[in-house]
Amino acid sequence: MKDSNFVNLLKLRGSIGVTGNAGIGNFASLGLFNGSSYNKQSAINPSQLVNQDLKWEKTNQTDVGIDFGFLNNRVTGEIDYYVKKTNDLLLNEPLPGTSGWSSLTRNVGSLTNKGFEFVLNTTNIKNSSLSWKSSFNLATLDNKVTALPGGDIVAGQNIVRVGETISSFYIAEYAGVDPANGNALFYKNTLLPDGTLDKTTTKTYSEAQRIIAGNPYPNLMAGLTNTVTFKNFDFSLTFQGEWGASIYNEAGKFQSSNARYRDNQTKDQMDRWQNPGDITNVPQARWGRSNGEQASTRYLDKTDFVRLRNLSLGYTLPKTVTQKVSVDRLRVYLTGVNLLTFTNYNGYDPESSYDNNGDSNIEKGIAFYSAPPAKTIIVGLNIDL
Repeated sequence: MKDSNFVNLLKLRGSIGVTGNAGIGNFASLGLFNGSSYNKQSAINPSQLVNQDLKWEKTNQTDVGIDFGFLNNRVTGEIDYYVKKTNDLLLNEPLPGTSGWSSLTRNVGSLTNKGFEFVLNTTNIKNSSLSWKSSFNLATLDNKVTALPGGDIVAGQNIVRVGETISSFYIAEYAGVDPANGNALFYKNTLLPDGTLDKTTTKTYSEAQRIIAGNPYPNLMAGLTNTVTFKNFDFSLTFQGEWGASIYNEAGKFQSSNARYRDNQTKDQMDRWQNPGDITNVPQARWGRSNGEQASTRYLDKTDFVRLRNLSLGYTLPKTVTQKVSVDRLRVYLTGVNLLTFTNYNGYDPESSYDNNGDSNIEKGIAFYSAPPAKTIIVGLNIDL
């Protein structure tokens, strides 16, 4: 395309390969023992079950893409489509408590990830004193479990099930509040003879069947960066967004518990049911008694967000000034990180995550008083001698 002023690059590419994931702990296939004591005597006790069949995951990945450049490369970018098929999926499978063990790392199934990735870079303005460049990226993700010979694996509020996103949320469905008495209600969701789910409600939590109600992974991610330089000034800002994921607030049963627990409560408790006829989603407060704080979609929130991830403003001193102090380049700058977030998520932060998943790699998208990413402002100085 060297003779074209409009099309400078147009390249089709593809790749195929196999990679392994050895993301397992040291000696994970061996039976291990720890030193201990018993009746004031030295002893050993088993700490890990043996699994001599344990092996690496294998991921077969296929990529097809196009690289392009137009208008003297003022517009460049990439379009990619990928498919990743993972076999011998490594999961910490929960074990019955009667076994004396909580879980065992095993190769238990197969998983497919596929999606598009798009990158667009543009030079919007470029002259002797002003430059403005933009970079936009977008990615999609479709994640599905394709094989699980041993059947469903449930850990906490998450499930691994064929045909669903890995670690999907598996919980009872909250149905709001009975206006007559303030009782929390749940959908029964029992399977009817016609194959549909029973959407009648009950105040008895044990009568409500679990359903798959979202997953912790976004299906759409995007970012936009703009960079502007004007004479000795430079300015950049980056927005990032994610859509499609959810977070289950494990702390909700303490923070929004209708007075059952003594934790500081969320402001939605001000909208609790108080009198017959009240229409609200917050059950009646009952001191020390259960009323809707069981695990359910009540504490499950969509985490769609757009965040001002980074903003930076800088000024580079003229060389006529820096050379007087034997400095080649001197730049002062102000940078802010995570300054603004636009979201309808009700928790601390849409990117918060569980602080401790124990020995489970299935429990994902769980928040428990999880601290949000830090909001920082930095003043700095770059010096090149």
